[in-house]
Amino acid sequence: MYGGWLRSVSLEENEVSYENAKRAALEAEEIGIDSIWVPDHLLNPIKGESIGCLEAWTTLTALASVTRKLELFHTVLCQGFRYPAVLAKMCATLSDISNGRFRLSLGAGWFKREFEAYGVPWHDHDDRIDRAREQLEIIKGLWVKHVFNYKGKYYGIDDGILEPKPAKEIPVWWAGESEKSRELAADMADGWLIGNSTEEQLKEKIADMEKRLEKRKRRIQYAVPGHMFVGETDKQASDRLQDLLQENPSTLKRVFETGFVGSPETIAEKIEDLTEIGIDYIIFQAAPTTSVLDLLKEKILPIL
Repeated sequence: MYGGWLRSVSLEENEVSYENAKRAALEAEEIGIDSIWVPDHLLNPIKGESIGCLEAWTTLTALASVTRKLELFHTVLCQGFRYPAVLAKMCATLSDISNGRFRLSLGAGWFKREFEAYGVPWHDHDDRIDRAREQLEIIKGLWVKHVFNYKGKYYGIDDGILEPKPAKEIPVWWAGESEKSRELAADMADGWLIGNSTEEQLKEKIADMEKRLEKRKRRIQYAVPGHMFVGETDKQASDRLQDLLQENPSTLKRVFETGFVGSPETIAEKIEDLTEIGIDYIIFQAAPTTSVLDLLKEKILPIL
């Protein structure tokens, strides 16, 4: 999608193109990966504005038409890019196209520059979360009610009709770790996407969310991303990462602490550890994608 996942490193992929995204998705499905997650940005947030990026909704829809088993997520749709009722309609259609494999994953957005570059209104953080809450109320209402009316602070719907409705229930995910985001996830989401975190941080975040859910008598799933660097040995993977990030020590430290760096055995062990503490989905931020998928198929998945 972006030509690699590290800001200070030259392109780790081939050119940004749908053909590369399709190739990765098809190989992921072939080797038994459960899901793909397509980021939603209008400007490239990793490599800079001069490097292209694909529009997320179009890309995931196209990938839905060429895959058969993968669960389809965004990481994550920016709340401010699409009107609530229109997004509800888009979701219902993509769920149909994918035979129920689409999951709606939303976030408030953070990259102010792309809002400005595309003329999309930018609001402060709490305002964006409040808008997202109304957005989800509208989306969920349109999915189930024949005629839906809504009057909120930000959005209104008069005799809204959405047909055909989703044939299968569409799970809703939320990304964000602020207090307002955690409350929104606890109130309305089926899954919570947590940011790059150490294992101890994940335990704390999950425990915090579980307390909120206990009061609401609800349960949700959890997902976390992590950069992946695989080597024949831990040292080989570590050396490669240090070579790439020797001029960016803060990023190097973060990737070592929150990513998947090491031999196939070390990475498989970390995956199992995260599963034990309650993580349901792990999103590998890997580059180059095709070679990492080969390693997953040949050396990591067999261990798991």
